[in-house]
Amino acid sequence: MKNLQIRRKIATGSAVDAFLADSSAGLVLVQVSHPEVVADPELYGRFLDTTRVTSTQHRHPALLSPELTTCEPDGRFVMVTGPVSGRTAADHLRDRGALDSPEAIRWGVRICDALEFLHAHGVVHGHLAPHNLFLDGDPARPEVRLLDTALLLFRGTKSVPRGQILVAPEYLSPERCAGRRATPACDVYGMGVLLHELLTKEPPFSGRGVSETRALQLHAPLPPLRPGLEEWAPVLNRCLAKRAADRFASLSELRETLRTLKPLETPAIEVHLGDPEPRQAGTLQAGDVLGRYRIESLIGEGGMGHVFSAKHLSIDRKVAIKVLRPELSRVDSQVQRFMAEAQAVNMVKHPHIIDIEDLVREGERVFFVMELLSGKSLKVMAKESPIELTRVVRLMRQAAQALSAAHGVGVIHRDIKPDNLVVERDAEGDEQLKVLDFGVARIRGNDLKAAYKTQVGQVVGTPLWMAPEQVMGHQVDARADVYSLCMVMYVLITRRFPFAGADLSQVVMQRLSRDATPVGEVSFLGEKLPWQIQRLLEMGLSRELARRPVSMEWVATALEGIEMRMEEEPTVDQPIRSWWNRWRS
Repeated sequence: MKNLQIRRKIATGSAVDAFLADSSAGLVLVQVSHPEVVADPELYGRFLDTTRVTSTQHRHPALLSPELTTCEPDGRFVMVTGPVSGRTAADHLRDRGALDSPEAIRWGVRICDALEFLHAHGVVHGHLAPHNLFLDGDPARPEVRLLDTALLLFRGTKSVPRGQILVAPEYLSPERCAGRRATPACDVYGMGVLLHELLTKEPPFSGRGVSETRALQLHAPLPPLRPGLEEWAPVLNRCLAKRAADRFASLSELRETLRTLKPLETPAIEVHLGDPEPRQAGTLQAGDVLGRYRIESLIGEGGMGHVFSAKHLSIDRKVAIKVLRPELSRVDSQVQRFMAEAQAVNMVKHPHIIDIEDLVREGERVFFVMELLSGKSLKVMAKESPIELTRVVRLMRQAAQALSAAHGVGVIHRDIKPDNLVVERDAEGDEQLKVLDFGVARIRGNDLKAAYKTQVGQVVGTPLWMAPEQVMGHQVDARADVYSLCMVMYVLITRRFPFAGADLSQVVMQRLSRDATPVGEVSFLGEKLPWQIQRLLEMGLSRELARRPVSMEWVATALEGIEMRMEEEPTVDQPIRSWWNRWRS
């Protein structure tokens, strides 16, 4: 290497190290074999064979393959590739940050092309790390070329001893971590690791040391992706499947999947989205007096009114006040509907349904007073982090009990969604769910029938969470709430919707023509799902009313039984849970 001036080391492998160096031809890449390769005759022979194949057959525009191979006096091989720009994807991530989805797709397609070419020649790459991607041309939209590090990991019955494999464990597939040889399926897994790092700046599995990282590769689920990357979850989960048979069958299949990947206008989990900017709340402002209460702040809004926090004028007590929108307060039918919500809640009187204390009509001001909750909605909670399976079951059981009580007095909620389920803690510190917003409820009974009558064909509620018959504007019964609650439970467990679609309308309409995608056998956090949960969600999300659970009481009883069994049988082992908590923090 007397004519080369080494600049810096960029990669360490099990058989070679890679350096950037200056030469008379410009900046080049230099790979130098390890001494132990020379010391093992069989390994050395296979090294020579691989070098010969690399030098003569590996010519692909997306590959950086050696153009010159020399042998040093001590027997080490030196392979020179050039010219190169000197920028790697690792440099790009450090200087410019994570890639956006379109650029990650473009890079991924090109790398798949290169790997497919290698596999056609019987070579597995085995080290798909950002420092092995070289970038040429426009820094904003570079051409990507993969360093052909096929020499870093050998195939065959004999390989570099496990203790000497120097590829970082973050980039090894589960089978390589378990000591088995590399196969093309390992590169599919490696693509999942690489794409995750390009999108997030971090490999998906990285522990406190080699042993912990290997254990994570073998057992840990994919950590949650940041908001805006939900469309990548199915691709990455399949690439990073622990069993090779569950991954993409080839790089060409992965490449074609990447080409069809598009960001969803309706993300896979709506619960992560920030709340929309609140609309103007009429003339009410902080400090205004409404009845016996002084307004403090706007805390939310719904289709019919705004919700304020307020304080009683005479006693030290805070409440929430829901005020009908001014433009609706002049329409008698809307006033009746608004007042019927308060009556509906008061008909139930259940600990898991928000309490309404007073209903007032003062001129054009119509409002009701209710308890002020200090907790968070399931939408906010799921935005902050995935919710463990045992908590999901416990909270859904509480919601089902509340809705069963409502159904018992003839009240169908019709707008069950994460926004309308709030969780707070009681005096003992236990989580208590409250069902809110009966503003679009349907009430059966003579007294309220006229006030709350819905015309045939009128769709009320939130379409993303609706039962098929509700989407179509048909008459609904308690089974519509069963469907919506199961939809919420499904999304909390998987962090995806059971129906695919490029936009909101497609996601909503899919449920009219096909059954929900099965929930699967594990949660987003890798927790094993009891078969009872799988069956409950299959039934609850059925298009056919006759196949759904007969009542919300049945759902509540089923969830109670599941909860009791899960308390006896933990679903996630402690090491993985510990890693998850560290990752989340």
